[in-house]
Amino acid sequence: MTAFDAAMATLLADPNMGSDAEWQAAAGGAWTAIRLLLSTPADLVPGLGATSGRAIAVQATIRAADLTQPPRRGDLLRWAATTYRVETVEPDPLGLTCRLGLARTA
Repeated sequence: MTAFDAAMATLLADPNMGSDAEWQAAAGGAWTAIRLLLSTPADLVPGLGATSGRAIAVQATIRAADLTQPPRRGDLLRWAATTYRVETVEPDPLGLTCRLGLARTA
């Protein structure tokens, strides 16, 4: 385990930062328990009126090793009784984590 991997494992294990969630591949199958770090993007989409809007509702950082296959657009992530669809996937340069852009499902 590298220092970066150990640092991410520590952040995910911290009950004040990491959260329990479940992931499912777009093709279906069983839900997989994972830990994630959540954030809300600050960039607003211009031109959507006075209220503006966000293209991505929530971002989640996950460890790549926690999944059975690399995350892809269309995968599902369930957290706090809400299901999100993966819209964007940004792996880090070391391949240890992925930042997922999530949108709420209907």
